[in-house]
Amino acid sequence: MQVNGVDATVSTAQDVLRNPTSVLGKDDFLKLLTVQLQNQDPMSPMENTELVAQLAQFSSLEQLENMAGSLRDNLDLNLLLTQMLNNTAAAGLIGKQIVASGNQVALTAEGSADLTFDLAEDAAAVKVSIMDETGTVVRTIEAEGLEAGRSVLNWDGTDEAGHKVAGGKYTFKVEASDSDGQAVAATTLVLGEVAGVRYKDGQAMLLVGTMEVGIGDIIEIADRPAI
Repeated sequence: MQVNGVDATVSTAQDVLRNPTSVLGKDDFLKLLTVQLQNQDPMSPMENTELVAQLAQFSSLEQLENMAGSLRDNLDLNLLLTQMLNNTAAAGLIGKQIVASGNQVALTAEGSADLTFDLAEDAAAVKVSIMDETGTVVRTIEAEGLEAGRSVLNWDGTDEAGHKVAGGKYTFKVEASDSDGQAVAATTLVLGEVAGVRYKDGQAMLLVGTMEVGIGDIIEIADRPAI
């Protein structure tokens, strides 16, 4: 009796063992079924019920693969449509005032900057640390007795020694505590007018001064500045 088919079956099994991450697809399933039929014992052929069961399994496998392919196509299409809608909506935000979550702040060479944040509860003590692009703290501003909600602290653009720092983009963080010394949650915010839109890897980024803000970070949109 020929053993070529059996050798092929053994070879396929060995490939799966060598590469455990591989998955048997419908083509592999059909090959195994064909080899099994070719090499069955003529004196004891496969029962009809067993053959029908294997064909049913093959049909189910094919349907599942087709469904998986359709789902992948739909997900890719939905992602593309979402990006298109976001990009279209971004253009309509030009000229609008927005409030977004973020810790960026822009400082001009001659001016100052407002540091805006939301407090979850009343805070007895608040410390705002301002960092340059290297992450080095250039200035710390402290305040007391701030109520829950939105607060704004002005930074005059100087360092701890009172010297003017270079204009550019800075970041800041807020640490707050209540009268019992327990931490109070604080969310740093970016406020400003959307001057334009920049696209990065198909994603729309809003230009607020010299800062970039993602659409997903927007909290509020208004026709006039919101404090």
